[in-house]
Amino acid sequence: MYKRRIPVITDSDKELPYYLVDVGSNWNQEHVVRPNGYLHQWIQCVEGEGELLTGGRTYRVKEGMAMLLLKGVPHEYYAISPSWTVDWIVFDGHQVEPFLKRTAGIPTSGALYVSRPDIFASKIQSVMDILQTEGTLQSLQCSSMIYSLLTDIVQYTSIHPNNSATSLNFKLKPVFEYIEQNYDKPLALEEMAEIAGITPQHLCTVFKKTTNNRIFQYINSVRIKKSKELLLQHPQMQIKEIAYLTGFGDANYFCSVFKKQEQLSPNQFRKIHHY
Repeated sequence: MYKRRIPVITDSDKELPYYLVDVGSNWNQEHVVRPNGYLHQWIQCVEGEGELLTGGRTYRVKEGMAMLLLKGVPHEYYAISPSWTVDWIVFDGHQVEPFLKRTAGIPTSGALYVSRPDIFASKIQSVMDILQTEGTLQSLQCSSMIYSLLTDIVQYTSIHPNNSATSLNFKLKPVFEYIEQNYDKPLALEEMAEIAGITPQHLCTVFKKTTNNRIFQYINSVRIKKSKELLLQHPQMQIKEIAYLTGFGDANYFCSVFKKQEQLSPNQFRKIHHY
């Protein structure tokens, strides 16, 4: 049986970075046409199939998929199977759009593949449970759940099957382990790509999508982390030796990378943190 909860929204709620507008589960989705768009929506397919029309494209939405509709973007969606059951949540707030566009890298409405639909279903159910309780903290609790759901979108969804950040992270696990074990040696892109079982170009693309860093930026971050450990554990060790032990062939380059990342020179870092 379908359920729906509509919260009371106050002016103070609208000042929250994320706030709930409407939520429902096991909904038999009807035909919806919104030429002027609506608020931000997450609509996840539970059973059946539907189509989404937005941005001049048509998306087929079935089990294991969801629609993410951005505020004010025209759209239309409808069932193409005898019935189309969905869970959904409608939300707004001044931080939603910046999060989706900058953090999640989602500039437009569309359909997404979901690697862990159970997590989203659980979040929607939790929001509905919150609204069944009495209390002055409902709005804050719902705001927290919406933020959590948005971070799940970053981790567990993608525009292609099996391409979510979590799936890609699993694919890159051997590369992360290899870097951790060999940061003190020269690391070649071709060798790391072979470990991942993909081409060097694809490794660069996947690595940037997964970590939001280029692969050699990440390697330098690991090396700097290790160098900070040596700086504190061995206060008498020379900077050039630490550079060598952490994979930097040149002490001047090591100092340059360290200062860029830490806003301090290695010696300044050592003086501030050594007791």
